[in-house]
Amino acid sequence: MIDRILRFKATDRAEGLLAAASQQSRYRSRRRKPTSNRRKPGATYSDDALHTGIGTQIQDRWSSLVARYQRKRRLSSATPASFAPASFAVTATTAFASRAVRLRREQLPGLPVFLRGAGGVVSSGAHHIVGAIAGRRRDLDIAYLTAVVLTAFLIAQTMSPGSLFDELLLSRSVYGLPQTGEIRGVLSNYIEPRSDFDVIGEHIQVDPAQFSALEVSEYRMVSGDTLSAIASRHGLRMDTLVSFNQLDDVRRMQIGQELRIPNRDGLLYTVKRGDTLESIALSYGTSATAILDANDLLSTNIRVGEVLFVPEARMNQTELAIVLGDAFRWPARGRFTSGFGMRRDPFTGVRRFHNGIDLANVPGTAVVAAMSGTVVHIESQPGNYGRFVIIRHDKGYQTLYAHLDSWSVRVGQRVTQGQRIGSMGNTGRSTGPHLHFSIIRNGTFVDPLRYLN
Repeated sequence: MIDRILRFKATDRAEGLLAAASQQSRYRSRRRKPTSNRRKPGATYSDDALHTGIGTQIQDRWSSLVARYQRKRRLSSATPASFAPASFAVTATTAFASRAVRLRREQLPGLPVFLRGAGGVVSSGAHHIVGAIAGRRRDLDIAYLTAVVLTAFLIAQTMSPGSLFDELLLSRSVYGLPQTGEIRGVLSNYIEPRSDFDVIGEHIQVDPAQFSALEVSEYRMVSGDTLSAIASRHGLRMDTLVSFNQLDDVRRMQIGQELRIPNRDGLLYTVKRGDTLESIALSYGTSATAILDANDLLSTNIRVGEVLFVPEARMNQTELAIVLGDAFRWPARGRFTSGFGMRRDPFTGVRRFHNGIDLANVPGTAVVAAMSGTVVHIESQPGNYGRFVIIRHDKGYQTLYAHLDSWSVRVGQRVTQGQRIGSMGNTGRSTGPHLHFSIIRNGTFVDPLRYLN
């Protein structure tokens, strides 16, 4: 910037401009009246700026400030040659703005008028600065000189090639019209809108039946019916019919029994304390909205004891196997000698409760796990069960195998259904070689014959 100023000062044009500025300053000093506080614009002002509302206000304000400053300082008519760069910056700024407008006149039709007005205002302000400097004495302070030079530098940098203003003016990406491909895309999406699921790159198959109200029909069983056949005929799973009709043992179903048939798969659920619609949906892998729609609920408020239909929910395989009679297998081969319930004690003759069933066979007969589980207890009680093993299963079930001759498992071992756990014996309070077998559900002994296939 300094080199440009020095080169400009060395030219005849600079000397001519300085001489003209000095002459004009002396002319104004002679014509200045003490009572005047405003200067009329000279021939150098842009006509567009004078006719622009904002430009006129800025110009008037600037003239008033300069005139006030001149009266206060009583400036002389000398014009320092060192301030010619201000006039040069204004000239360069106006020239570059005119060039930029000529380049992109077709893109921004209203911008040339604005720039002509703005250029006139800037030119007016710069000439006032030059006039003010010309009227000052030679002892101009450094602070004022620095402010004038900095102002000229900022104006020149703002309007120089490659500046932000230049980029905004010449950039097609900001002011250009959309391309043909973009226009076709907008029109195509308007005529045939995309699915909401297109945003993730693929179409998601949603079953609308999950969000419709539940419908229930009645069916009366006839001779030859089985639960699997009824479920297949209505396009349902067996666990759906088991849950919807609260069946605990399908082997007890009878001819003429009425079944309620829902129009889609799912389970009935009884609301417990602390349950929410969201927690129920999460535990069964569905959504709260599906439960709301299936049960025709108006809000998410649910009550303890309320029965809800959970669409597409599945029953635990252990529970289903128990209802179907497939959960437990016979733990040993042998002769059935005693059942579950009250009986006469073989040692005392007094009626006592028998909490399992007895299967008699030769010593050493294989005893197997009735259902998959984990061995949780092994003990020997000479006066009661003798050598016995307890296995824990899913859903609160346990099985007990007593009067064993020996065992072949350890505590904590995981066993599968049908795996050998010991051999039949005659230990403990026993009248002969046999196996005492019990099923315990949630801490209560139940009849094994209800669960054995």
